[in-house]
Amino acid sequence: MELVVEVGKDQIPRFLNLLVPEFVVETRVGNNLKVLVCGKFGVNDTYFEERIQTIFLNSKPVDDVNTAIVHDGDVLALSAAMPGLVGATFRKGGTYSWMRGSISHLDNSDVTAGKIGRVTVKLFNMILKELGPFFLEAGVWLKGETIQAFFTDRASSLAGTIQSVFLNGREVAPNAILTIEWQEEPVHIKIVNDLLTK
Repeated sequence: MELVVEVGKDQIPRFLNLLVPEFVVETRVGNNLKVLVCGKFGVNDTYFEERIQTIFLNSKPVDDVNTAIVHDGDVLALSAAMPGLVGATFRKGGTYSWMRGSISHLDNSDVTAGKIGRVTVKLFNMILKELGPFFLEAGVWLKGETIQAFFTDRASSLAGTIQSVFLNGREVAPNAILTIEWQEEPVHIKIVNDLLTK
């Protein structure tokens, strides 16, 4: 099932909570982490190096983004710098990374890239605010009940924000989101700015 929600100019940030606590993207897997984030997710190299300070792959902190390979079904968490000793310890390539050697993500750079897979993504703190709109516009996979709960809880506050709604390519009334019988399979949802669809 595919759902496209067209919203007014500058309104996409109001939908960021759809991405909490996680979402799924479909992408080419088997690449190293930097290729995935910068090449496939479209993140600027400078932003990646300076802003994304903490990276977890399958709950293990990553130091070398060039040898950490992302596979189908993996879970990737991205965060800006976290405060204190904990933040310093988990920072990629940080001074204190030796303190977590036994739990760090190991080099698996011998994997061949190529196939399309799905990766679960978690964005934290300012990274959610800054990268979230990109993911919403590009499209993410969410559970139908997650979508329904989001729109049900915000039905009144989002009134007037939604310009149009397309379900599987067919335009439906904006309030149809509240009455759709969501199936168990994931839903591909995009939140797009009205300027993008003209």
